[in-house]
Amino acid sequence: MKNSLKGYWSVLTVLSLATAIELLDGTALNISLPTIATEFNAGLDSVSWIPLVYFLVISCLLLPFAKTAEIYGTGRIIAGGFLIFTAASYLCTISPGVWWLVLFRGIQAIGGAMMAAGVPAQVAIAFPQNVRGKALGIIMGAGGFALAAGPAIGGYITHYLSWHWIFYINIPLGLIGVILTLYLFEDQKPSGITRKFDYPGVIFLSVAMSAFLFTLTKGSALGWNSPVILLCILLFMIFAPLFFIWENRNANPIINTEIFLSWKFLGAVLFLTLFEILLGGIEFTLPFYLENITGLTPDISGLYLLIPPLIMIIAGPAGGLISDYEGNRLVCSIAALIALLSSIPFVYSLYTDTIHLVIALIMFGAAIGIVASSGASRVIEHSPEKHKITGSAISNLVFYVGMSIGTAAYTLVLQESISLQTKNFQSTIIQSLPPIIFTNAMEMIYIFSAVLAVAALIISISVKNRDIYN
Repeated sequence: MKNSLKGYWSVLTVLSLATAIELLDGTALNISLPTIATEFNAGLDSVSWIPLVYFLVISCLLLPFAKTAEIYGTGRIIAGGFLIFTAASYLCTISPGVWWLVLFRGIQAIGGAMMAAGVPAQVAIAFPQNVRGKALGIIMGAGGFALAAGPAIGGYITHYLSWHWIFYINIPLGLIGVILTLYLFEDQKPSGITRKFDYPGVIFLSVAMSAFLFTLTKGSALGWNSPVILLCILLFMIFAPLFFIWENRNANPIINTEIFLSWKFLGAVLFLTLFEILLGGIEFTLPFYLENITGLTPDISGLYLLIPPLIMIIAGPAGGLISDYEGNRLVCSIAALIALLSSIPFVYSLYTDTIHLVIALIMFGAAIGIVASSGASRVIEHSPEKHKITGSAISNLVFYVGMSIGTAAYTLVLQESISLQTKNFQSTIIQSLPPIIFTNAMEMIYIFSAVLAVAALIISISVKNRDIYN
C-alpha cells in the first residue's frame, strides 16, 4: 500500500469537486450565450463579457490567491472559494440584465480563482510525494470530464429547462463543498512562509488587463476615437509598464519577471497563449453561428461542441507520449499545422453540409489536445531551473489569460467584419442580422484563426528542444 491513496479519498473528492465545478461553468455557459443574448436583447459586445469577465478575474487573482493560501492556509481559501462561488451562482440566476449577469459572474470568478489556487496548494501540502502524482491525475481527470461534458450539459439544460439552471446546480454542490472543506481540511500551510500579499501588483495587472480587453470588445461599438476607448488605451499604456516595473523591483512579486528574459521560455509561453486564444475564440463564436444561423437548438449545438474535448481526451496522452521520445518541438509544430489545416473545412462548412464542420472540429480538438499536454510541458521544460515553480504556475495562468484575450479578440474580429457590411452595427442585435452577414463574418473568424495558427507554427519551429531531446 506504499503508493495507495487510502485515507485521502474524502479530501480528494472535495478537491475534484472544486476543480470540476470551476471548469464546468465556463464550457456549459458558452452554449447558452445566444439564448441569453436574445433574452436580454444584448449585442455581441455586451454578451461577450459574460465569459470574458470570468477568465479575466481569475487571470488577475490566481497567483495572488496561491500566495494567500501559503500565508493563511489552503482550507480557508478553498472553503471561501466554494462559498463565494455558490452565493454568486444564485445572484446570476436573478440577474435582471446582461451587465448584472456580468457583474455577478465577476464575483463568481473570485470564488473560482480561490478554488483554482487552493487545490494544487492543498495537494502539495497534504499528500505525500509518493501519491501526489496520482492525486493530481484524478483531480485533473475530474476537470477534464467537466470540460468535455460542459457543452452537452449546458445545451440540454438550456433547451429543456433554462440557462438559469446552469447556475442553480452549483448551489447544492457548492454548499456541500463548503461543509466538507470545513469539516475535513486543516488550515495547513508551508512552514516559514512570510511573504506579503502584493496589492499594488494585483491592482496594476487588473487595471491593465481590464482596459485592454474592454478596448477590444467595445472599440468597434463605441468608436475607436470615443473618450471611453481612448481612456482605456491610456490606462493600459500606463498600468501595463507599471506592473512590470513594480514586479521587477518588488521583493514578493506575483510573477518573477526575470523568467521572461529567456527567449525559449517566452516563446513557449507565446505559443501556448496563441492556442488558448484560438480555443477561447472558437468556443465563444461557434454557438452563435450554430444556433442563430444554422437554426440548431442548444442541445444539438452542445453535441457538436462536445466533439473537440472528446478528441482532446485521446490526442492529449498521444501527444505527450510522442513528445517523450521526439521532443515537444515536433509535436507542437504538428499541432499548429493541424490547427492551420482545420481552417479549410471550417470555411467550407459555412457553405456546404455539416460533415465539413465535424471534420474541422475533430482536427481542432486534436490540435488543442496535443498542445494541452505538450504545450504546457514545453513551458516548464524551458523554465530556468530556479524558476520551475513559477514556470508551472504561468503555464496554468496562460489558460485563463488566453481564453479572456480570445473572447475579446474574436469579438473584435466579428464586430469589425459585421460593421463593414452594415452601417448601424452599434444598434443591431446579432440575432436580427441577415444570415449572410454573420456567415461572412465567420469566414473572417476562420481566416483569423489560420493567421494565429501560422504564428504559432513559426514560434514552435523557432524554439528548439532542450539538449535532452537532441
